[in-house]
Amino acid sequence: MMESPCFATPRFRFLHLPTGREQESLWDEHRISGLWRGLRYDVHEVNTLRGAGDRSDWEPVFQEWLPLEHGMEWSPERSKVIDPVYTPRPHEAGMARLLAAVETFLGQFKGRRLGVQLSGGLDSSLIIGWLRHFGVPHSLVGLESRRYEFRTERRIQAILAESNGDAELIDETSCLPCSALAGVPVHQVPDLLALNHEQDRLMAESCRRKGVEVLFSGGGGDVLLGSAAPVDPTECRWRPQTFADAFPAEVVYAPRGIEFRSFFADQGIVDAVYCLRRGQGGDVSKRWARKFFRDFLPRELVEFSYCADFWGRDIDGLLESTAEVRRIHGRAWKITRDPYFAEDRLEALLAEDLLRPRKDLYQRIESRISSAVWVCGMDQWLNGEPEIRDRRPMPAEHRENSDHAGGQADEGLVVRKFPPTDLSLQTEHNYR
Repeated sequence: MMESPCFATPRFRFLHLPTGREQESLWDEHRISGLWRGLRYDVHEVNTLRGAGDRSDWEPVFQEWLPLEHGMEWSPERSKVIDPVYTPRPHEAGMARLLAAVETFLGQFKGRRLGVQLSGGLDSSLIIGWLRHFGVPHSLVGLESRRYEFRTERRIQAILAESNGDAELIDETSCLPCSALAGVPVHQVPDLLALNHEQDRLMAESCRRKGVEVLFSGGGGDVLLGSAAPVDPTECRWRPQTFADAFPAEVVYAPRGIEFRSFFADQGIVDAVYCLRRGQGGDVSKRWARKFFRDFLPRELVEFSYCADFWGRDIDGLLESTAEVRRIHGRAWKITRDPYFAEDRLEALLAEDLLRPRKDLYQRIESRISSAVWVCGMDQWLNGEPEIRDRRPMPAEHRENSDHAGGQADEGLVVRKFPPTDLSLQTEHNYR
């Protein structure tokens, strides 16, 4: 009997619109009822164009089932999904209050091995600074880019990795967006982040080698530290439920026994940061944060600001994967015979000037690729082809004994390793 993929900590919920019933999985509906064949690919594309910052206008990609990511709600009265904003709870502002919130948040992970995604940006660097402040041992894992536009991030990564020890930086060229699309595990609904699966997979395997049980990301830092914090908390437009993404949490990290968390999504931290910034307008360069948190950051992040540019990476990833994209898109057409996957529709998009960064163009291309990847994964799962065994999410009983557990990095993968140092050094801000 075919088994449905098993996830440790589901982040999706699914609402049956005719009855209002919620459940955590659609695997049986896909397998028994063929629900997957009724997915509306054009709706997935429209949702992609509307963006993930506010998902209140998203439409159901299935006729009768509505996927609800963490924090989303369904309003029967309005017959639409709600992505609610959070109203911060005002209290006395101050560094001590914020550090107390950070310490409380960290307390729930006592006894577990922690890690941080080291991007080289301010947000992840601040998390590392807080961990060092409280003397919490941790590992670092990240993607290292050789691109000129990431020279600042590369410098910060080196400073923190060398002073922290127990770090691994993975060569980004080995896992550009759209890399290894054939290796994306089967998942319940199409997701744009499937295009970045290889990046998360390599970081997750690095975490497994290090024994990391909880991995923190800096997701949401741009919102808390860079967007407006109105005087009236009811006017705040922050949505902490969007700070962490369900796809990597469910499909990549949880099957490997790793909890993937946004540090900045914690309610206590959100409240404390709001109170510190209350009344401030937008601050894209995070100048206030650089100054206020100077004791927790490398000097380079305090004295200089910059704007990261990810377009080059995204463009190269697509251009290097064009042949694989065409192959997967063509297979999706053979499987579904849906006009959405007609060859000329993909070719019309690829004929555009891909070297000119246009967000709407890339959103259309990426949503199309993610739909094709999803179709091929579903078809292979349902047909039980032997070569997809490693693409299925690992059941819980196999996590500790998989081939990669505690083993070596993928063959041919370029990884810069920083050996563990005296953990007492992680309690000092010696990268200054």
